[in-house]
Amino acid sequence: MKQNLKIIIFFLITSSFIASAYQKELNDSIQNIVNSSSSDSVKAKLLIGMARNMELSQRVDAMQIYKLALSYTKDTQRRGELQDTIGLYNWHLGNFDEALNYFKQALAVFEKTNDSIWLGKIHNNIAVVTWGLGNSIEALKNYQAALIFRKANNDKAGVARVMNNMGIIYQDWGLYNEAFKWHREALKTAFEIQDDNVIAYSYANIGTCYERENELDSALINYQIGYRHLLRWDEINKPNSFISVNIGEVYQKMNKPDSALIYFREALNFGKRVNSQNRIAIANYNIGKTYLSVNNLDSAKFFINQSYTMCIEKNYNITERDNLYVLSEIAERENNIAQAFDYFKKASALKDSLFNRDKIARFTDLQIEHFTEQQKQENLILRKNNEIQRITIRQQRFLAGGLIAGSMLVIIVLINMSIRRKALKKLNAKLEQSEKELLKVNADKDKFFTIIAHDLKSPFNGLIGITDLLATDFDYLPRENIKSMILALKESTTNIYQLLEGLLEWSQIQTGKIKYHFEKFLLKNSVEKIVDLFSTNASNKNISLEINIDESLEVYADARTTSAIIRNLLSNAIKFTTSGGKITIAAREKKDIVEIWVSDTGIGMKQEIIDKLFNIGEKISERGTAKETGTGLGLILCKEFAEKNNGKIRVESTPGKGSKFTFTLPKLNSPILKKTSPIAERLL
Repeated sequence: MKQNLKIIIFFLITSSFIASAYQKELNDSIQNIVNSSSSDSVKAKLLIGMARNMELSQRVDAMQIYKLALSYTKDTQRRGELQDTIGLYNWHLGNFDEALNYFKQALAVFEKTNDSIWLGKIHNNIAVVTWGLGNSIEALKNYQAALIFRKANNDKAGVARVMNNMGIIYQDWGLYNEAFKWHREALKTAFEIQDDNVIAYSYANIGTCYERENELDSALINYQIGYRHLLRWDEINKPNSFISVNIGEVYQKMNKPDSALIYFREALNFGKRVNSQNRIAIANYNIGKTYLSVNNLDSAKFFINQSYTMCIEKNYNITERDNLYVLSEIAERENNIAQAFDYFKKASALKDSLFNRDKIARFTDLQIEHFTEQQKQENLILRKNNEIQRITIRQQRFLAGGLIAGSMLVIIVLINMSIRRKALKKLNAKLEQSEKELLKVNADKDKFFTIIAHDLKSPFNGLIGITDLLATDFDYLPRENIKSMILALKESTTNIYQLLEGLLEWSQIQTGKIKYHFEKFLLKNSVEKIVDLFSTNASNKNISLEINIDESLEVYADARTTSAIIRNLLSNAIKFTTSGGKITIAAREKKDIVEIWVSDTGIGMKQEIIDKLFNIGEKISERGTAKETGTGLGLILCKEFAEKNNGKIRVESTPGKGSKFTFTLPKLNSPILKKTSPIAERLL
């Protein structure tokens, strides 16, 4: 034991001596360069050369040398380049706030010199850092600016990277179709220039899209393809940490913790090798979370605490939030309820902050987009009215000329005028009708936004009230009251989230951002998968579910939105059916269409409620048989999706006896089919 202790002491003394000797040698080298010339430009050049030759593990020292070189640099262009380099070093080391400061200084330099190549690089770098700090709206603006500059300079590698980065933001917002479009375009560009690094990055992002949609096998395939391309590109450093983390996360979701730990530790080693605090923090978080999944609380706590401490120090908001949730779960398993609640409360506050920064900004953008579209329509009506006035003036002048030419010509002109005036009246009538319809649509949408604002305000008021009560009286409240308040918080935040998700999905339909992939598929297969999802909810309410659909019945539609219709209708049926009731999902062929319906033996509806169901300007706030709440957007989305699939939706209901919602879809060769461009197949 004493011998081992001596060895350890000797090792520590030796390591300290070596480190001290290295630092002295480094300082002497820097001093020699500073003293070697009276020219500041020569000093800067020698210092830059010294920093460039340093190893990855010496990044901290290299960055300090670059800063010293900057102090000797007077040339504006060179100062901007050095500021960008120092920003990159801070970013790699995980110092995001410091990195952003230097990138903004560089941006000011290149805006003055109007250097489009560097402006493309700097805007991309600013976007990467602001996204890392949790501000995705600002990041997207800078990516868009970077894309414009890089396209103008035909920088294909840069363009592919920016498109991938933009796709990541859409991933975070849950807009996977939009995200996939950017990643697929980036992959195409990367193959054109045969850049293995960008190819790997593109495959990794495509894998993330699949993972977010819980298609784990497809996600793993894409991650592994990207991993192989990355090895081909970087033989020395071997696997880069971001794909190692991706692969580890998939194995974790597949309930293969041993495989997950292999890749997470690989990511941790890479982060330490390149001295990246952000990558180290992410890797430690994933390792801790994996240990928690196998109930190894000591190891989980060790790695999570390391990650959490680093996140607080470096302001990594997103990873800090994730660590807090895991710490809350660890404390709960250790029966430390007070500490678990404290961690959970901190995580929720941080989540709300990030939520407000992105989601509410997107909601505001939606309102602005709605207002802009309304203004465009009003301007269109005004231009058409002006055109009518110009036509009338021309006709009056023509009449005056006809009178001078003679009575015969007058008769001809009058006849011609009569015909034209009739046409003009018809045109004017159509315009008036269009204007009335447009004003009604705009009024309905204005009313819709008023309803949404009210529905958002109410749960937020509840949240504020409950959290205020918990904050002021927590130490005096009984445990049962605290639990009921937390359950109320959960219900309120869930309602807010569902409302915003429904609103965002509705906005995508209105702006044409949802892509439809029309294909022939067996209806019963899709219905069975949906019924499996709701079987637990139905069982909890003692409700039986029955499928009455022929095995060979086919429809021609977009499978994803068709499933969304059935999910919404089935969810509503369960909500409004009492214990012991029955829900039937059935379908039948009728000439060129297929009718699908969801019928229940629930509480039914009065006619005045039925009249409001699919109207966007009406608010419906009926509670379910178990006091379930809803957003009211589900049936509006069903109507939109049914019409996009060339079908219709209707409802029949009797109070006390139940309801029957029926929608139609076309068969493959139906004459009612519209010409719809199918979405391209995803790349692997």
